[in-house]
Amino acid sequence: MIAERTAIEAGAVPQTVPKIASKTKGSENRPQGNARNRPHDDSKNRPDIINPVCLIGVVDEDELKALLSANRQTPWCSRVRVLGLLLLIDYIIRNLKVGRISISADLAHQYVSKLRKGNSDTIPTEPLLLLCRVGILKKVRPAVFAHIKTSAVYCFTDPYRKKQNTIHVSLPPKLASKRKLAGQRCENRLNRKYPFREQLLTDLKSVSFLPSARPIIARGLAGKNSRNLCLLMAAIDNGKHSVHVSERGQITTRIGSCPRDLQLHLLLNGEPVVSCDISNAHWNCLPLILAKRLDFVSHSPGRHDYIKDGWREHNRLVALLSGGDFYRIWCADPQDEKERAGKKAILNILLNSKNEVCESNVLYRKIRAQFPITFRIIEDIKCKDHRDLSKQLHRFTAVAVAGALLEVQREGIAAIPHVDALICQEKSRSRVCEALGEQIFKATGVCSAVGNTRYSPLTEIEEQALAFDEIGPAGKSMSYDEWEAVRLVKRVASLKLMRRCPPLVEGTCTFLNVSTAGEIL
Repeated sequence: MIAERTAIEAGAVPQTVPKIASKTKGSENRPQGNARNRPHDDSKNRPDIINPVCLIGVVDEDELKALLSANRQTPWCSRVRVLGLLLLIDYIIRNLKVGRISISADLAHQYVSKLRKGNSDTIPTEPLLLLCRVGILKKVRPAVFAHIKTSAVYCFTDPYRKKQNTIHVSLPPKLASKRKLAGQRCENRLNRKYPFREQLLTDLKSVSFLPSARPIIARGLAGKNSRNLCLLMAAIDNGKHSVHVSERGQITTRIGSCPRDLQLHLLLNGEPVVSCDISNAHWNCLPLILAKRLDFVSHSPGRHDYIKDGWREHNRLVALLSGGDFYRIWCADPQDEKERAGKKAILNILLNSKNEVCESNVLYRKIRAQFPITFRIIEDIKCKDHRDLSKQLHRFTAVAVAGALLEVQREGIAAIPHVDALICQEKSRSRVCEALGEQIFKATGVCSAVGNTRYSPLTEIEEQALAFDEIGPAGKSMSYDEWEAVRLVKRVASLKLMRRCPPLVEGTCTFLNVSTAGEIL
């Protein structure tokens, strides 16, 4: 060993150690240093780092970070969250309407996630609340989640209202992909919020017109109200359909603007369509309004008599709405179609009119005399604003239509909502009518007529037992066991009719008093 070291030092043996060191420093032994082995650094894979994107904002990246630090919002000061807030501000500016925007927390999360942990007093977890805390945004109106469902409304504060300029930021790949795929992510978010939406858009693409509709369309395009018809034709011919859910829950499509004379010429998957509409839809919701008020009053002491009278009136109202044509009941001649059409128009107008207008109508006073508790509640709802009642009625009807639509879609039936109706193929008419009637019954207890077919939750045996007269001649000729069996079936049918478990109302199911079940018979 000593001799070998001496020989190397003397130069007799070539020194190999420096040669090994030179190989270590060379690029051929460090492939990770080659650009072709690091594609994540390529400009085409990271375009938004190499080439900054252009945003519209009220503050730039440095100003926003300094503002967050000044307000002691340190958890929000990471670069990814700051850039996400800038993207959110850019979206708000581009979607302002009259200086305001209605935006939900869920939509804001598409640009910047909320904090997992925070202090609501000092550090908000939501990005919109953070922008309000640091003084960039101001909440104009809080969110409403009742019969009208709307997101909170925001606007920029005075220092930033007119301070809008173009800023250039370098986005990391994740934020860049979020910005690039914003449209698709919006579609996914809406489809999660409204489960029927994706299938409905698919069904709308299968809508077409019969050849006989073209002359009617030509005459309509030459008229005054041709704009809606142009939009309808563009949607059907070009497949550019849209689905919008209003703040009251009503589902609207381009088919909703189809004139009445053109609806007879519509085709769905190449087959003629029919409309399954709910008869006297808004009147069917009055028992639900009465039941909700009685449930609320039941927690107050000393209201036992009022609650008892209210449920008795509720049963009479349900029986009236379930036992025939509601509008013909108030006609002097029930067989007169013209009088029925007039009564229908008057009753629907009165239901949503001011209390002073209703008081002067004889027909309204007649109905109120029969159902005084119900109409006192209605007048109380309309006392400040007569439109408050229609908001509730629209919400209840819209939720029933949406529930029926989702139910028939799961069974592979194509259906399109149209106000308080569903448009479907002729072969699916009975099932769609049953689905709508079932939703109304679960919500209100009313066996409503849908498409001239009255829904009934009873079986044929239960209907026969319900119509059985216990003290009639037929009852005397039966044995005691047979009579008792019929009574048992009749009792079950009565309870089934009196059961009220509304899907439109959040909370637990409520059951009516069994002792009042016989009052509906």
